[in-house]
Amino acid sequence: MKKDHKWLRLNYVFTLTFTVLPFLAFIIRGRLVEFNALDWQVISSSLWVSLKCSLIAMLIVILLGLPTGYYIARHSFKYKIFFDTLFNLPMILPPAVIGLLLLLTYGSHGFIGRYLLAMGIKTSFSSFAVILTFIFVSLPVFIKGVSVAFSEVDEQLETTARILGDSPLQVFKRITFPLAKKGLIVSLLMAWTRGLSEFGATIMFAGNLKGVTQTLPLAIYSAMESNMNNALFISFFMFILALLVLVSTHLLSEERDT
Repeated sequence: MKKDHKWLRLNYVFTLTFTVLPFLAFIIRGRLVEFNALDWQVISSSLWVSLKCSLIAMLIVILLGLPTGYYIARHSFKYKIFFDTLFNLPMILPPAVIGLLLLLTYGSHGFIGRYLLAMGIKTSFSSFAVILTFIFVSLPVFIKGVSVAFSEVDEQLETTARILGDSPLQVFKRITFPLAKKGLIVSLLMAWTRGLSEFGATIMFAGNLKGVTQTLPLAIYSAMESNMNNALFISFFMFILALLVLVSTHLLSEERDT
């Protein structure tokens, strides 16, 4: 048994080292960033595009995903597994495939995009395309987390409240939402981070237009050829942001379990 533990410990250390080593190299290299060589205009514009588009996308994700996740958690129906699979599909599709799907659907010559263009609404290679991409990749993450959060709420509490005279809306406001709130926040943070980090689908559908569609990941891609300092600085910013989100979600998850 002790030998097994020793082997498992060695495997754990090796796996941890393999995972951490790139981050360690990144931190060491990041310390050598020359701040006077940074292009703050590119950094600020890509940050603004990312924040603006992601926040708009998250508002729509909440409006669509919250009732959908609740419905999935509280109702059983025919072919539910099939439809749930469709909701989860964007989470495992390659980004290039997602970009192509969005182009075929919402592009200027796409299934829906051609009609939007006829109404004067340009979709592809615009901020609108960035927002659509963010929604498409982050909505499944949010719906999945929301459905799990609502599933963990005891239905008997909701039933008792309804028996006592509360309306469905009152039950949701007083019981369901407060009990699921931390799980909903975790889901929103994970969905927001997923959208913010998208690269492949964004560059295919929205392009890489500075100040318009160039998000933080796209700015890193562009800076790799012209300004490594920019690439390292933006990468470090996103690294810290991802770390903060993971720590926050971990703390919130621990509070839910206690």
